[in-house]
Amino acid sequence: MMNEPTQKQLDALQRLSDFTQEVEQMNATEYYLALDLELNNAEDGSTPNPPIIQVGVAIGTWDHYMENSIITRKWYFDPKEKIFPFITKLTGITDDDVKYKSVDYHVFAEEFGELVNQYKPFVNPVTWGGGDSVELKALMNEKGIHFPFFGHRWIDVKTWYVLKLLANAKRPAGGLKSAMATYKMKFVGTPHRADDDAHNTLRLFFNIIDRQSRMYRLIDDAKEL
Repeated sequence: MMNEPTQKQLDALQRLSDFTQEVEQMNATEYYLALDLELNNAEDGSTPNPPIIQVGVAIGTWDHYMENSIITRKWYFDPKEKIFPFITKLTGITDDDVKYKSVDYHVFAEEFGELVNQYKPFVNPVTWGGGDSVELKALMNEKGIHFPFFGHRWIDVKTWYVLKLLANAKRPAGGLKSAMATYKMKFVGTPHRADDDAHNTLRLFFNIIDRQSRMYRLIDDAKEL
């Protein structure tokens, strides 16, 4: 016969419940922006300074994540060069896409700014791997475009995933889709599409934040029992 939980145990469970509600409320009111870039690069990665051909963003809160209503946008840039067949196969982006769907860099900056000003997300972008925000800012600076967005850092979800693998004595390898499978999440959309990658990066971000918050609270409560 199982023993009845003690009052101390009940209090710990109540604190965990209260904390979970606090985390969800915090995420429900804080917007985050995930950023992803697609580049025109040779299959062996030998292209010097490969140009950006697609920018994807996902913006949302904890509520958006829970309600499957994260906001996504994408833009094409014309690199004024042929798209590598490897990149077309990987991303689905064709020469016609960049020819007919590309936007002027000034138009992109204006539309991106409107999104940021509307939702006011956390200053550092959520990314899968690092450097996307630096590359995008460098491109805007090269074009002489005012682009006062992002901090000097980013929130790299890939690093969190690698930490999880290393902590479990596993080889740190795999892309975003396989990382999501590790967390029992299904990738929504098509991998290597900037908007879909940004969307799923943001979903994984919220999932990991929720798991870590619960775990830390459980550890703290276990110390009190």
